[in-house]
Amino acid sequence: MKTWFLRLLCILLLFANSVSANTDNSVKVAMGDIYKGSTLERDLKIIYKAADIDVEFIYLPNERAIQTAASGQYDALDLRIDTLDEEETLIRIDVPIVVIDVYLLSINDDFYKGLDDVKDKTLVSILGTRYSDIAKVYKKRHLVKSEKQAALMLTTGRADLWLAPHRTYLKAKEEFPNIKIASPSVYKQYLYHYVHVSKSHLVEPLEMSVKAFNQTRSIN
Repeated sequence: MKTWFLRLLCILLLFANSVSANTDNSVKVAMGDIYKGSTLERDLKIIYKAADIDVEFIYLPNERAIQTAASGQYDALDLRIDTLDEEETLIRIDVPIVVIDVYLLSINDDFYKGLDDVKDKTLVSILGTRYSDIAKVYKKRHLVKSEKQAALMLTTGRADLWLAPHRTYLKAKEEFPNIKIASPSVYKQYLYHYVHVSKSHLVEPLEMSVKAFNQTRSIN
């Protein structure tokens, strides 16, 4: 009788620990090194605090951050584009925190309404970026590995236009001040926060918190 009771007690304790782990309102966020020095940690702290969730940040090499979040070693992942929806163990907080506007950049004074106006131009963009795909039907598209290569192609006349995000433009113009924005935004790329499936109970409060956070600033 005593042995049976002890076994039952152990089972109940294990069950209680499991429930507690699954409903724990604390999160360790894997942050890629690309976000060091950015405002993302500050923004996520605001979002998690509003949702009444304790949060901690661990910085790792970019790919390692994805791997540790997907494996469950850490509970959440910084910000990524929606291609991570293919990861079965990660759940997207389905409200974007960041919207990246992509523009055509030029060294001339020409201004274009959109991509339809530049089909006869030579474009350069960065290899492996999703926004580069919007110009993949263009015969005169060159893909390079770095922003410096793209800037040099544009400023030396080997490309007429550079397809790039606004933040890239701001960085490039420090070294190449003759580079200008030559179009309205031609593409928007959305970045989302992800949590591990073990923290699925936090998805709804986090989505509500992100919505409230976005209302305090201009995001579309």
